[in-house]
Amino acid sequence: MDIALSWNVARGKGEWIISGGDLLLGSALASAVMVSLFSDRVAPETITALDGAVGISPAAGASGSRTNNRRGWWADAWADSPIGSRLWQMERAIKAGQSSVPREVEAICQEALQWLVDDGVAQSVVVAAQWSATNRQAVEFRVTVQEPGQVAPQVFLFSWAWKGL
Repeated sequence: MDIALSWNVARGKGEWIISGGDLLLGSALASAVMVSLFSDRVAPETITALDGAVGISPAAGASGSRTNNRRGWWADAWADSPIGSRLWQMERAIKAGQSSVPREVEAICQEALQWLVDDGVAQSVVVAAQWSATNRQAVEFRVTVQEPGQVAPQVFLFSWAWKGL
């Protein structure tokens, strides 16, 4: 059990669930998925071809950048791998190739959740993303996590909207 989290779509934030003045307990896996996806991961020094295809430019603070804010969590300086995701970089994405933005969201989420497989928490993690049918500035994505020894996978659904798209 872990502190229960819920995703507030309107505010674009995860929130602790409080009832009667107490923090509620919830699924540790759900909390791990939300923290992994919606915490800002430090941006890499170089971008991938897919990053460039959707309009993501080199990270602030990388070679050739005018600023030095690559975001991320300060304690990642001592970690083997950073926590969080680079979904925040999608704020600068260009809505050019209709399929390239959801593919980049899938790649970023897969990168953020890979530790679940590496650490044995999950047998597999699969992310599928698509443009929202109701909001042309939002991508909906499904995260399917198969835990070792479990028959049915756990499925998490999210919607992420960007101001710049």
